[in-house]
This record gives sequence, C-alpha cells and structure tokens, in this order.
Amino acid sequence: MNDTVRGQRALAIFDAVADLDGEARERRLAALCEGDAALLAQVRALLAADAEATDPFGNAPRWSEAMATDATEGERQIGRSIGAWQIVGIIGHGGMGAVHAVERSDGAYAQRAALKLIRASADTPAAHERFLRERQILAGLQHPNIATLLDGGFSAGGEPYFVMERIEGEPIDRWCDARRLGLRERIVLFLQVLDAVRYAHRNLVVHRDLKPSNLLVDADGRVKLLDFGIAKQLQDSGATATLDRALTFEYASPEQLHDAPITTATDLWQLGVILHRLLSGAHPFGLTRDTPLASQLQQLEREPEPLTRAAAQASAEQAARRGGMSPASLSRALRGSLADIVQACLRRDPEQRYASADALASDLRAWLDNRPIAAVPLSRMQRTRLWLRRNRVLAAATAAVVVALLAGTGVALWQAGEARAQARMAEQRRGEAERQSANARAAMQFLTDTLNAAAPENALSTEVSVRQLLDTARAKLDENTQVDARVKQPVQRMLGQLYYSLGEPRIAAKLFEQGISNVEPVERGEALAFAVDLDYYSGALGSLDLYAQSMATEQRAADLRQHFAPDDTGLRVLSLDALGYAQYKLGDYAKAAQTYREGLALAGTMRQPPVDVVINSSQMLAYVLLDSGQPGQARQVAEDGLRFAAAHAVPRHSPLWVNLFRAQGDAYFEGGDAQKAERPIRDAIAVQEASISKGYRLGTLYNSLARVLEKLGRHDEAIAAWQHAISLLADAGAGAIDLARNWGSVAIAHAKAGNLDQASAAYQRAVNLLDAAPDAGARAERERIEQKLDALAQRPARKPVPPAGR
Repeated sequence: MNDTVRGQRALAIFDAVADLDGEARERRLAALCEGDAALLAQVRALLAADAEATDPFGNAPRWSEAMATDATEGERQIGRSIGAWQIVGIIGHGGMGAVHAVERSDGAYAQRAALKLIRASADTPAAHERFLRERQILAGLQHPNIATLLDGGFSAGGEPYFVMERIEGEPIDRWCDARRLGLRERIVLFLQVLDAVRYAHRNLVVHRDLKPSNLLVDADGRVKLLDFGIAKQLQDSGATATLDRALTFEYASPEQLHDAPITTATDLWQLGVILHRLLSGAHPFGLTRDTPLASQLQQLEREPEPLTRAAAQASAEQAARRGGMSPASLSRALRGSLADIVQACLRRDPEQRYASADALASDLRAWLDNRPIAAVPLSRMQRTRLWLRRNRVLAAATAAVVVALLAGTGVALWQAGEARAQARMAEQRRGEAERQSANARAAMQFLTDTLNAAAPENALSTEVSVRQLLDTARAKLDENTQVDARVKQPVQRMLGQLYYSLGEPRIAAKLFEQGISNVEPVERGEALAFAVDLDYYSGALGSLDLYAQSMATEQRAADLRQHFAPDDTGLRVLSLDALGYAQYKLGDYAKAAQTYREGLALAGTMRQPPVDVVINSSQMLAYVLLDSGQPGQARQVAEDGLRFAAAHAVPRHSPLWVNLFRAQGDAYFEGGDAQKAERPIRDAIAVQEASISKGYRLGTLYNSLARVLEKLGRHDEAIAAWQHAISLLADAGAGAIDLARNWGSVAIAHAKAGNLDQASAAYQRAVNLLDAAPDAGARAERERIEQKLDALAQRPARKPVPPAGR
C-alpha cells in the first residue's frame, strides 16, 4: 500500500471512529485496520492530533506529522494553475491543505486572492462536505465586513476549491493592542463584527467558530469575518447539533460542548468571549492556547471571571495597551454597563443571553452614548446620570452655568459678607450688601430654573433639542434684569459658545459682545477660560464677514494663552485652529493652510488630542484647499477627519460631523463627481436637523445639496432644495446678495428645465433684492445671473448694469 492510498484510508477510518469512545472505538479500529500496524499507528496519530487541536484548519504541523506527509507539499504547488488562478505563494496551512496566495492567470484583469483547496489525502466525505458547505454559505453572504467569495469549482484533478478576497490584516485583538486603542475605540471596532454577524444571522447562518483569528482588521480599520468552515444554515435539518469536531474550545459555548441544539445564541457566547478579551486582556475562563485539553474542558464548566476582576488582575502592559490605563483604572472603567453587557453574553442558558446580535449592538451603542442598557434595569439615579452624560452639549452647558454662576455667586456672597461685616461698622454700606445678596439669589434662581428645564422628567424631555434649551435659557437671562453684569457675563459667553456651535453666529456675536465688555482676567484659570470665549467670538465675527474684528479678537485670545500657559500643547493647538480661521477669512489661504497643518501635526503628537479642535481644523483645512483649487487634497483631509471622528467614538448625532460630511461632499462636487457628493451632503443635513431644524448653517447645507442635484440634472429637486435654503437663510437674517444668489440659481434651474415663466419670476426676485443693495457686489451678482440665463437662452449678452446713481 503506497503512502497516498494509506493516507486516504487512514483519514476514512479516522472519520469513522472519531466520535466513538473507549472499547467501542478500539473494536472498530481493529476491524477497519485489519492488522495493518502502520495504518493503525497513523490513525492513532490523527486521533491524537484531533484531540489537541484548537483551530479547525490551523493544526497543519500535527496533521502533517500524523499523515507522514512532506511539509513542502504546499510549496510544490507554486506555479500551478487552477481554473483562472495561478498559485504564487502560501498564506497558511490547514487540516485539509494549504491556503494559497493566487493571481488571475487568464489575462482578463489583474487580481490577487486567496485559494483554499482540498488536497487529495484530505478528501474524506466529511472534509469534502465541510469544504463545499463553506463555499455554499459564502456564496450567499455579501457584506462589507465578510470576506467575499470570488470564485469556486473543481480543479482538473477533481479537487474542490474556492477563491476568496485576500485580506491583508491582523486578528482583531492584536490589531487593537498594537495601536493601544482605548475602550471606546475597541467598542466602535467591535460593532463592525456585530454588523457582519447579524447579517449572517438574518441570512439564517450561524458561524459557530467566532474568534480573533477569524476577525482580521485591514489597514483601513475595516473588520473582515473569515472562515465559515463549520457554519451551518439554521434552515438545515442538521443544524441543531454539534456534529463537527472542528471547533475551538477556547470559544466553544456550553451547548457546543454538550452536543445541545445550536442557535444564534452560540455566536452570542463567542462574541462575549471575544469582547471580554478585547476589554480586559484575559480569557473569561483563564484559557490560553497552551492550556491542555482536559484542563480547558474543566475550566469551561466554571463560571466566567467577572470583567472587572479580570481587568484588575491584568499586567501593567496589558492595561497600558487599552488607552494607557493602569489595571486599577481599567477595572474602574469597565464597571457598570460594560461588565453587565459581557455577563449577559456569557450566561450558560442560551435563552438568558441576548436575543440577537442586534440587541447586543444596541446596548453597546447605548454605552457609547451614555444611555441605559437593556441587559440590566437601572435605578432612577443611574438613568438620570446617564442622561446627563449622553447629552454632552447640555451637560457642558449645565456645567458651564454651574461654574460660571457659582463663581459669580461666590464673588457676590463674599462681597455680601464683606459688606455685612463693614455694615456693622458703617450703616451706609448696608444697602450695597443687600444688593450683592440679591444678585447671588437671582443667579442661583436662574441656575435652578435652567437645570429644572433640562431635567429628564420635566417638559424638556430626552427629546428636547439643544436649541430649545438655549432659547429658554437666553429668554430667562434677558428677563432677569436684577442680576449684576458680573454674574450675567459668564452665562452670556457660555450661551454664545453654544449658539455659535449650532450655526447661529448673529445671536452668538450679540451675546459675546455683552459678555466680554470690560472684562480683563487676571488669574490663570479665568484667563484661559476667557480665551476660549474669545475663540468662539472670533469665529462668530468671521462668519458675519467682520474679518478684521475677528482677527483682532483671536489675537487677543492667543496672547492670553501665551502669557498664562506658554507650554500647554493643547492650548497651542486651539490657538492655531482659531488663528487659521481668521487668516482664512482674511483671504490668506496659504498662511491659513500652513497654520491648520501645524495645529493638526501638533495634535498628532498628543496622547489625547482635543477631538473637537482636531475635527474643526480638519474641515476648515479642507475648505482652505477647496478655495485654493485643490479638491483632491481637500477630500483626503475631510476623510481623514471622518476617520478621526469615528476612531474617537464621536456620537453620530453630534454636530461635529456636519462640516466634515459637507466638506467631503463639496470636495467630491468640485472634483467633478456630483454623484458621490450627494450622500455626504445629505448626511450633513440629517445630523444638523437632528440638532436644529432651522438657521443659517442648515440653509447653506441645502444650498450645497441643490447645487449637487442641479448638476445631476434633477432640476425639480434642486429647485425645491434652493427654495428651502432661501427660506432658512431669510429667517436667519442673511444678506440680500446671499438670497439673490439663490434666487438666481432657482431661475437658472427653471430655465434648464424649460420652465421659462418660473425662471423669469425667480430672476425678478433676485433683481429686486439686488436693487435694494446697489453696491459692487450686487452689480457683479446680477451680471453673473444674467449671463448664465442669456447663455441658456442663446441670446446675446445684455450690457452690464451701470453703477447706481449713473
């Protein structure tokens, strides 16, 4: 009997006896081997290798040893053509053969991929069936986080094969550790895994072998789920039992170990084990690949180690890989919802785990957004605390009000105390003390009213918009004329910041003008806080085209930081961001680009860069590059900013996303790809409308959308978008030229659509607005509109409109 025939016979016998135990296995072995000692030894070696395997296709050395095969078998395949593919290398080895690096050999187009081929000596009925099952499952799964099946068939020698996209990546745990990702970044990445798993579940497929080595992360930070070799479809009659021995005990669920029915809950258990390792750095049952099989099975029968305890016992290096934490700080960070989520995945009863991957994803997103999770009911106090964390802008506003008013109140109370002390010595000071005490009481009452309005149980519920809260607070502040200016000014500046963040520069500028009047800080903390107020004020002035005032205001902020905190990197980044904006508004694009790049480079050296400042610098640098005629570079900068925001877990409803999306869309548009521009512009509108459904910024977003739609030839949609933009801009107090420019665009779109009467009416609206603003800008805008309309009508151009008064 030659080696090949003996190898095939050994695998067939192995498959027949592997599920048997004790004497039953020995009797069956003796009968099938028929006294062939070499054959019996080979089968026993296969059984021993199978008993120690922790990876269904990753135990190649032991299998090769058991089969007495040449370890260079895979290398001898290099150069061979299979179907349309030529083998050019080896990616790895598996129990059924090597996984090969291949390239297309038919000349149709260039493509690199991975090819899995069942070798002749592994072509048992069970192995063959498993291989074909994997190919069939993959053919039905098309998802960006699942490795794509490219091809499949049989070689000239009858060997089944399939070809997958080749993933150049690292296992998810090593990828996270190498980049020292914090907990939020790890959860954001893990949500990609859940997207892939829930897609598979919706297609009636349970993976059943989820583990880090089957979750590769590529250079772009995208997770790819691999190896459906032991997956089964839920609709298959045989999908309820663990008949495959090819599972990884480290990640095996109780039902897999006890041959119980398999459901999607099996994948939820394995996801829990992976999540435990990603967060704590340890296996929930203390297993490693070096743990003997018997010990693995014993330890898997115990209760899992709580997430916080595992983190507390982590090494200093393991904890440091999680965003620079210590074991103690990591344990504290994992308390509460994250520990409850992992525990819910690792419940022994499948019915008690999460009902679906969607439910697990929902709770993880709730943790990211500081919302209550569904796995464990929370007390009223816990829910209120999470609500405040979730509404970061409101929480920041509340905190700012508290600090500002308590500071002002503290000053007032101190002054009142001093006044009362002096009043005992001099009756004439009594009136001043009473006034100071009244200021303090009025300030505290304003604080109470504002916080009550924000409370979850009151009329301004969790669905309240930021704008509603700000309008309420501003109205209360304006009504309260009894509060001393020194108490009101910090509140005015804080409201100014928030209005500016929501795209209301006119309201913001008015509040800042009142809030900074006669303020000269003398203490470091006060000065640095005031510099931030000046940054926002400068931005508001720039938005209103008051460029010289904007630059002077920002220079004042930079001078304060230089004087009070010359060595603070974060503050330097903040100053560069604000100075870049002022330079941009003054038209010095080269200087602005240099300033923004300097700030972003400096932020890149920081362990914890200021997220909002980096995002703002990114979107502004993109617009500087756009205005400099560099749309390709602008798009790259915007997309770098989007990746930064995602990596730092910025909530999807945060206004920080708005200008990044818009910059990406505008860059696509200016680069000539209106088709790709539409999606990010609509994303920007969706985020903006979630925060505020009116205002100047929203008007400009609809203006951008209209440009894109008009370029795509969707004139009716473009006209509707422009008209909505006009309504928003008019309500926000936009100037005549801005409004006329939009009406001119409406006229041009109507003309392109052949609606000449509507085009004439829109044009007349634009002219009426421009006539009301007879300056050089108005005349130039009127000429631009008329020239475009004339070109569409193929008429000779009209004479230029003479200057007003001539």
